Amino acid sequence: MILPKKLVCLDIETTDADATLGSIIQLSAVLVDKQFNIIDEFNEYVKPLDNHRNLEASKIHQISEETIAEGLSLNTALELFENFCGKNRLVASYPSGFDWPFLRKQYDKIGRAYPFGRQIVCLKSIAIWEMAKRDILIVGGVKKIAEALNKEFIGTPHNAIDDIKNTVYILQNFK
Repeated sequence: MILPKKLVCLDIETTDADATLGSIIQLSAVLVDKQFNIIDEFNEYVKPLDNHRNLEASKIHQISEETIAEGLSLNTALELFENFCGKNRLVASYPSGFDWPFLRKQYDKIGRAYPFGRQIVCLKSIAIWEMAKRDILIVGGVKKIAEALNKEFIGTPHNAIDDIKNTVYILQNFK
């Protein structure tokens, strides 16, 4: 699979699945070239905007309060993320229906202009399509797809940087 240009692939961890209530606590991304090779990575922990915590979300990501207390302010993290992205405005996530809308809502919450367009590449759709072409129907996330491809998930599931890097490693299998 060859991309038309470099792609910024994002994953986030949050205090709640509801973007109105939750805050980003980990913002991670990788920049990939046209062949899905990782050429740069970004990973920052972020202080939540408030004290709201959804216990289910906390059980999933298992990011400690100490870690996020030492994180960057959301505004600083977003500034660094925008610098990381540079002019690479083709963006993606797994799935696209959660990460980018949540991120956009966070921009709104702090009154910062959202610099990305509305066209987001859905890496989950690509993975599902490629798996279906191989007669492998899969239900589940990145770890399940890795297992179906006899690949080991590297790192910790639901750690944003590990999730997005594993997503890219999976997509590299579909050349």
